Amino acid sequence: MTRYRHIFWAVVSVLALASCHRGPKAIPEGDMRSIMREALVSQAILQVDRPAAGGTPIDSLDVHTGILRKYGYTMEDFRFTIREMSMRKSNPLANILNGVASDIKLARIDAEGRYEEQLRIDSTAQARTADTVFRSDTVLLGRLDGYKVSYAGRVPEDSSVAPGIYRIEFDYSTGGHARSYTKSVRSRRTTQGGKTTETTLWLPTAKDTVAYSGEISVGPEVKLLEIALSETVRTDLPKDTCYLAGFRLVHVLPVRQARALFLERITGFPTQLYPYYERRCLDSLAKCGGPVPPGLRR
Repeated sequence: MTRYRHIFWAVVSVLALASCHRGPKAIPEGDMRSIMREALVSQAILQVDRPAAGGTPIDSLDVHTGILRKYGYTMEDFRFTIREMSMRKSNPLANILNGVASDIKLARIDAEGRYEEQLRIDSTAQARTADTVFRSDTVLLGRLDGYKVSYAGRVPEDSSVAPGIYRIEFDYSTGGHARSYTKSVRSRRTTQGGKTTETTLWLPTAKDTVAYSGEISVGPEVKLLEIALSETVRTDLPKDTCYLAGFRLVHVLPVRQARALFLERITGFPTQLYPYYERRCLDSLAKCGGPVPPGLRR
């Protein structure tokens, strides 16, 4: 009996040593397809990000190692599987690579669809939350030169213009004798410290009445936004028969702010809840779950 007990423990010891120092194992074709797909996508992303960040060249082993660990394999297993597959008469590597290409194509189509949908949502959000901060019923006939608008914020006493994009809109025509680069919309931004920045937007010629829309960017600490219509008079041409009406100045919120406000309006959820919601439920790399923090509850 003692003899068999010794043999039993000897076998157990051998098996234990074998498990600690096992040889490489073959990776199933399905896992190989997933591993190679994730590795190719990861390398493509890093190739874009690293040069922009001034990083060092990418080590492909670093990419593979983390992905292999996720599936429970090692780099030795990966090399062993590649070698074994390439030695088979059927050689499934070609089919695996074709499958990877198909997966990446489908993922690209899906990503483009989601991106376009997000653009539509963001465009709708910005349109629905845009705020017309100035409107004029003045109708201009003949010359456009000299018409000016000064905007110092919702509360002029504060002398503060909210930063963001401001869209200038109106309906106009320039008549049949106008020439290009003779009429413009000029904007001047004056900061609290007195520094000024100017931008010129040229008006295209328009024989018939058309809608115009131009955007200017306003940074922080701007106390005054001035907009003026300007034109160069051509004495060698007949007088223009210009027309302009419905001047509007519209403040467009940044995308993230507009999206949060738009969702709050249509759902009734508080705006401050959305960063938490996006982080926990919209990020495909994060796990959804967990209670809403007490400070975000109503």
